[in-house]
Amino acid sequence: MTVEVCDVLVVGAGPAGCATALALVGDCSVTMVERPLTRAFSVGESAAPDTRMLLDQLGAAQAIDWRVHRPYHGNLSLWGGETARREPFMLRGIAHGWHLDRTMFDQQLRACVQARGVAIHACGGIDTLRPHRGGWCLGLRDGRELHARIVIDAAGRRAPLATRFGGRRRQLDKLVALVVHAGASADLAGYSLVESCELGWWYALELPDGRTLVALMTDADLARTHGLHAFDAYAASWRATRMLRQHVPLPHAPLQVHAFAAHSGCVDRAGGAGWLAVGDALMALDPLTSSGIAGALRDGLNAAPVVRDMLDGRSESARDYAALADTAFRRFVAERQHHYASELRWTDRAFWSRRRV
Repeated sequence: MTVEVCDVLVVGAGPAGCATALALVGDCSVTMVERPLTRAFSVGESAAPDTRMLLDQLGAAQAIDWRVHRPYHGNLSLWGGETARREPFMLRGIAHGWHLDRTMFDQQLRACVQARGVAIHACGGIDTLRPHRGGWCLGLRDGRELHARIVIDAAGRRAPLATRFGGRRRQLDKLVALVVHAGASADLAGYSLVESCELGWWYALELPDGRTLVALMTDADLARTHGLHAFDAYAASWRATRMLRQHVPLPHAPLQVHAFAAHSGCVDRAGGAGWLAVGDALMALDPLTSSGIAGALRDGLNAAPVVRDMLDGRSESARDYAALADTAFRRFVAERQHHYASELRWTDRAFWSRRRV
């Protein structure tokens, strides 16, 4: 049996896991494990304007080939009324964000982590988790064992390690993203589109490869009831839009509809003895916020000093980390309710009435 020993084991090699590893490099030994991607593509293409600043703080901005990605200048929205709005970031005095080739972005970030000397192991999953000499022993499905003093759950919305450590997932909704890749739409260059509808809301943006990503955000039960996983029903809802169909014409041939979890929620413990949660494992926010990547990077930066203190036997900063997360999630919940309540055209429909509470 192969046994590897490290100070910190990060489970999950997305932006949150990579940011945590980058922020710790040089202070302790770090190892990462990840499950290989089985989907045809990744989602989470919009990076908020502060993303590059956070990457600079991690020393990773130069590792991203920004020529592969495209500037994100603002939003087009049709929400809460019949008037479409264009909202450039520059009018708020902030820089542009990025529309990412998400698969390439994640690869570039992982390559940066590996270049700093952090090993990233692919694994099919974690079979066992038990205390071991003041830390933890994780048994991987390929027979390897990893021993670590601190374990970081950066494995996404399911929070698979935090729940093993006794945390409970609190889910606010059952939002899913039903995604297709459509043809080019020059009208959307540099902008994201958001349009509310009876069953939820539509989202679209032009990808760096020239295609257009289109997503219908609705609840999982409504998607099943209305047959939206089938392209005919999906296209019928698309056809009923006003702004989306103007900017992104319906394709002539059916497209495959891919479903992704997009619900909001959090784990009820940010950490415990010898472990912390970061990124979506800590709190997963509504895609309306476009803050997933920036929030994940910020979590890594916030978690690093806590981990250093834990390695030194101090726990005060861990309580501060939990309090900061609690405050941020409560603020998000209030803002989420306010934003959904501003749409008054379908207040009696299930999707919208659920979000008014």
